[in-house]
Amino acid sequence: MSSKKKKILFTLAIYLSIALITLTANLMIQSSKTQGYIQHFKEQNGEQILEELSDTYKLIMESYSNYKLDKEAKAKVTHQLNRLNKELRKVDKEINSRNVPHPINFSFIYQDMKLVNLALADSTKDGVITVIVLHAMEGLGDLKKEITYIQYR
Repeated sequence: MSSKKKKILFTLAIYLSIALITLTANLMIQSSKTQGYIQHFKEQNGEQILEELSDTYKLIMESYSNYKLDKEAKAKVTHQLNRLNKELRKVDKEINSRNVPHPINFSFIYQDMKLVNLALADSTKDGVITVIVLHAMEGLGDLKKEITYIQYR
């Protein structure tokens, strides 16, 4: 090979090495940020809040199926949902205050909680409570899948 070709190949190899090192470093930094983000979510008791929300939805379904979802039970569940909503908003604000590549979107969970509260507050909607709660439980399951996907991305 001529000296000119060797020089071009050597320069090309150096540029390729620099590009690979930069790409690898960028991926490692993003992975580290994502893991820190998920860890921060767990430290803020985000998983615990989601589990409590899931348990609350299960309690609503159980109470409804056993005909125990009276005004008193509805008021108790509504109070608990409002408390969980405030806690989840606090966690959301805390973890999404910094720049992350793949933030968790809680907006549909807030909407589902609002719909469940409205259904519980209106006695004419007693027939659709189960449908609304099942929809909310499905959304909660989707959020848990999204968190797992972000964590192992």
